[in-house]
Amino acid sequence: MVSRAAQLHIQILSLAFAAGAVGGLVNFLIAPLFGALHITTALGVHIAPGLVKADLYSKVVWGGVWGFLFMLPLRKYVKSWLMRACIFGLFPSAVQMFLVFPYSTPFGIGGVGLGKLTPLFVIIFNTIGWSVPGYLWFRLAGYEDAESLRSHRVTGDTEALLD
Repeated sequence: MVSRAAQLHIQILSLAFAAGAVGGLVNFLIAPLFGALHITTALGVHIAPGLVKADLYSKVVWGGVWGFLFMLPLRKYVKSWLMRACIFGLFPSAVQMFLVFPYSTPFGIGGVGLGKLTPLFVIIFNTIGWSVPGYLWFRLAGYEDAESLRSHRVTGDTEALLD
């Protein structure tokens, strides 16, 4: 039988992935929305993807993987949940701008080949479109970070595992 402590860890890992996947779904929708409203093109950024099923799968799965960031104990240092969400959004933004764009596309560091304001939109899409809705989902389920597991203790056998 699995201990209560192990169950709690499995629950928070599952929730972090699910919350990140929810953020991935919103992220999948936000760039096409900005493109359809001509927000990006009006500002000289050529990002206007369509709603492609393969992109949906990718955004949801990678959003879930990135959701494990929500377990970082930032609450000690950053009191505002919204600010924590914005910080979480910087991680996938940095990967997109400094690894994906320069090494997997012809658009260079930051994706500036798509327009000078591309880095700004990458950050917007990864904060408003992924981390804010994902972290909100995580919080609505009752967690702030991995430290919040401590408040969910029910038996003494969790003490050693959680400390």
